[in-house]
Amino acid sequence: MRVFIKWCGLPWCMFVGSWLFEGLEVVKYVRDATPVAPPEPIVELGSVSGDVLRQLLSRLRQLISLASVVAWIKRVGLRVFIHGSAIPEPMNDFIRAALAGGADGVFVDDIVNVNSDLIDTVHVNQRVGENSVNYIVISPDMPHQHSIRAYGIIIKDAVIDRNWLLRVRDMLRSVYGNKEFLVMLDNSSLRREVIEELQDVVDGVVVMEIPSLVSLGFDDHRALNVFRCVSCYIDFETEGEMRKCPRCGNRLRPVIKRWDKFTVIEPKVLRLKASDEIKYMRLSPPKVINY
Repeated sequence: MRVFIKWCGLPWCMFVGSWLFEGLEVVKYVRDATPVAPPEPIVELGSVSGDVLRQLLSRLRQLISLASVVAWIKRVGLRVFIHGSAIPEPMNDFIRAALAGGADGVFVDDIVNVNSDLIDTVHVNQRVGENSVNYIVISPDMPHQHSIRAYGIIIKDAVIDRNWLLRVRDMLRSVYGNKEFLVMLDNSSLRREVIEELQDVVDGVVVMEIPSLVSLGFDDHRALNVFRCVSCYIDFETEGEMRKCPRCGNRLRPVIKRWDKFTVIEPKVLRLKASDEIKYMRLSPPKVINY
């Protein structure tokens, strides 16, 4: 059985969730923190029951959606934090997904806390000195706290309009100085056009909800191997193995293949792998060629 990316709300998705395959008959699979373009496969499984498949697809949709939106925000050059209130259970699964997208950390506050040693946590409004805090959350209509010095400013209830954001950013920097300027985004705003609109306007994004950006499909076909040439930006689908690009001769990067053994990447390595993968991806999907 082949499971594949049927649709993605972005030109490419960031796969994550291979640990969910443990205990299943895995033939081929994509390793975590690997970009995948629809309709490429993410795993080939042996026999699996309907109930197991249903649960697997449901969990993978959420994890891949989170990893993908984080990776896309990183790709356009912005920092990304996940708000603790956005992380459902099992918490560590979604923290792994955030890391697979390259997330910079998790924001917590006096109400919502995250107990995990997998990712850096930042306590919003935490005092770091006399009249000084790390990050301060501000509503556009909230009176400015002139007596507070902040490392960074987080805007909630923002209007996603370039001119509005520039005006608010400049106004707040006139009060707090040239500080890091972040904006909170909910599910309705975690879209490609919104994210790209924020380039050169804000310094980063705080993800407030898990988006729904991915649809998965499955069928009885075998999964082809996929190898990517990052120079030509081509994905080669093939039954066999490929090591070098037939066009430029550069070494290919495997997307999905039959690995010698099933291995789950450690969380501390995920973010490093994500950063390495994202730098080669473009704002368009790679061309797919059956070779």
